[in-house]
Amino acid sequence: MNTLGEIGEHAAIERLAATLGTHPDLRTGAGDDCAVALLPGTETDQVFTTDPVIENVHFLPTDQPERIGNKAVGRVLSDIAAMGAQPQWILVNVVAPLKQEVGALEKIYDGINALCRRFGATLIGGDLAQGTCLELHVFGTGTLPAGTALLRSGAKVGDAIFTTGPLGGSIAGKHLDFIPRIEEGIFLRESGRVHAMMDISDGLATDLRHILQASGGGALLEADAIPKNGTLENALYDGEDFELLFTAAQENAEALQAHWTEKFGPHLSIIGRVTDHPNELCIQMLDGTVRIVEDKAFEHFKPKMGGTNNE
Repeated sequence: MNTLGEIGEHAAIERLAATLGTHPDLRTGAGDDCAVALLPGTETDQVFTTDPVIENVHFLPTDQPERIGNKAVGRVLSDIAAMGAQPQWILVNVVAPLKQEVGALEKIYDGINALCRRFGATLIGGDLAQGTCLELHVFGTGTLPAGTALLRSGAKVGDAIFTTGPLGGSIAGKHLDFIPRIEEGIFLRESGRVHAMMDISDGLATDLRHILQASGGGALLEADAIPKNGTLENALYDGEDFELLFTAAQENAEALQAHWTEKFGPHLSIIGRVTDHPNELCIQMLDGTVRIVEDKAFEHFKPKMGGTNNE
């Protein structure tokens, strides 16, 4: 019987996803930033997502508690933003050791509640259990008009590829202090111009591949067009940027950028285009050469050659 260390995160998710149920009201299950289901008796869809943050994996014991809370709920709100939805309910399950200071937990909840209040979400409950280190498992829901959720699967050949802000270098602090792009996600959905969207949590190279795989296309990035915090390598692979990554028809790009600037400022970058080469991700460098973008982002339980764990 295989272990997680032998098959890796993505293969394990694929196998577990095969066991999930179906329902007539379920519009989108596993494989997107959120699951989407019709809210019975309404013209509204509800989105569902969950995400953990774990001590010494996603944050350090020395990090400010309020910042830990911001990250914990921010990751879930970023998934909701990627669908173009309005946040609704938040639940938090806490796993903690006996030595955990209750005052620090209260400050973590202060950070959670501050971000929830900013975007109209409400923390309504959760659970508490004993474990070997501090873990926060956050579950969230959101709402949007029925049938309007922005999925990963809608990208079309020729689409421009956009990102909402600079990428890379999140370890310097942004991964704790980021503000999820809720208002921007709703704006992009309401524009009617976006074909596919997700947030950038695992790095541009990895997350763009998710869109390409779901949509059946390829992409050509422009190295000099990618907004960066640090190097091109940082922008492609660091992850935890929590910007939005989306595609829209090239003929709508100029109008979309203009309306974005009016509302949010001049930070909407076109970084490439969707091609007709399925699952091929390339990048044009400053000297004009075109290279294949390596697939080397972080993966939980990532196996080495021979079936042993990298970590």
